[in-house]
Amino acid sequence: MAPPGPGLLPFRHLYVHIPFCRHKCGYCDFNAYAGMEGLMPAYEAALEQELEQARRRWPFAPLHTVYIGGGTPSLYPPPLAARLLGHLARTFELEPGAEVTLEANPASTDPERLQTWRAGGVNRLSLGVQGFDRRALGVLERRTDGELAVTALAMARAAGFDDVNLDLIYGVPFQDIRSWEETMHRALALGPEHLSCYCLTFEPRTLLWRRLQQGRLPEVTSDQQWELLEVTCRLLADAGYERYEVSNWARMGHRSRHNLAYWECRPVYGAGAGAHSYATDGERAWRWWNVARPREYLAAVASGDPEDGGEVLEPEQARAERVMLGLRCASGVEAPAGFERRLEELAGSGLVVRKGQRWAPTRRGLDLHNQIALAVL
Repeated sequence: MAPPGPGLLPFRHLYVHIPFCRHKCGYCDFNAYAGMEGLMPAYEAALEQELEQARRRWPFAPLHTVYIGGGTPSLYPPPLAARLLGHLARTFELEPGAEVTLEANPASTDPERLQTWRAGGVNRLSLGVQGFDRRALGVLERRTDGELAVTALAMARAAGFDDVNLDLIYGVPFQDIRSWEETMHRALALGPEHLSCYCLTFEPRTLLWRRLQQGRLPEVTSDQQWELLEVTCRLLADAGYERYEVSNWARMGHRSRHNLAYWECRPVYGAGAGAHSYATDGERAWRWWNVARPREYLAAVASGDPEDGGEVLEPEQARAERVMLGLRCASGVEAPAGFERRLEELAGSGLVVRKGQRWAPTRRGLDLHNQIALAVL
C-alpha cells in the first residue's frame, strides 16, 4: 500500500530497525528476536540494499533526524556498526547538526562501541535503563542492573556524548512510591538531558501478560499508576525538566527531534524488518510496513520488495490523526477545519485549552490523553 511517488513531501526523517536482542524481556512486544546474532552480516547487507532502493524510489531532502532503534542496536559488533553508519552517510545527505540517535542497552555498551558510534556521527544516545530497583527489573526480566546503567552513562560522557536519554518504566507489579522515588532520584543524579518515563502496559501474548492472566502477578490499579505519575511529574519539574509530551521530559534544547516528527505527522521512512513508514502529499497520508521476521525480510529485500502491508488515510482521517498526535505534545496543534466542536467539548472537560490559533493539552489532558484520542478519532 505504498503511495504513488509524484506529489509526496520529501522524507527528512529516517528510522533504521535492528531487531536483534540477547534476551527478549517479558514485557516487550516490539519486533525483536533473541538468538539470531548469526544473521547480523546478512541483515546489514539487506538493510543497505533496502536503503539504496528507497533513495532511488522516494523523494528525500537532507535528513533532519536519523534514529537507529530495535531490538538492541548496541549489540551490533563495532565493525558492523561502523559499516551501517558509513553507508548512511554515503547514501543520504544530512543537515548540519542533524540529530542521529542510537538506542543502547547498558549491558552492551562499552568504550569501543561508544567510540565507533561517535566516529560514525551518532550524537544522541538513548539508554534503555528501565529502572534501578532490582525487584522491578526482575519482574520486567531485564538482565541488567542500576550499576551497569551508571557505568554506561559515565563511559558515554567520556566518549563525548552530551545528549543522553534514559528510558524508565513505572507501574510495575510490586513497585511502590518509595522504590519509584528512589529510581527517579538515582536517574536524576546521573544528569541526563532527556528522560522518557512510560507506564507499563501488559501487551497481549507477552510473557508478562500471560503471568498476569495466570494470577502470578498482582494487577496495578489506575490509582497506583496515577500516584506514580504524580511523583514523576513533581520530581522532574523540580529538577528543571519540561514535560513536552505525554511520556517525555527534556532540558532546554534537548527534546527528541525524531520523536517530534512522529507526533507532528511528518514523513518518516522506516528501514529494516518490521519498520513502518509514513508519507503524505499534504492531504492524504500513507502508512506501510516491512516484513517482520528477519529471515523473511532478507528474502523479501532480495526479491526487491520488503513491504508486507499498508493503509491509506483519506484527508479526514489524516487530519484527525494529526490533531490526535499533536495533542500529545504540550505545544499542541493548529487544528484544521471541522474539529472545533470536538475541541470545544474537550476544553469544557478541562483536557485542552485554546492558545491563539493553536489548541494545547492541559496537564490533565496530558495525563488522560486516551480520552482526547477517543474524542478526536
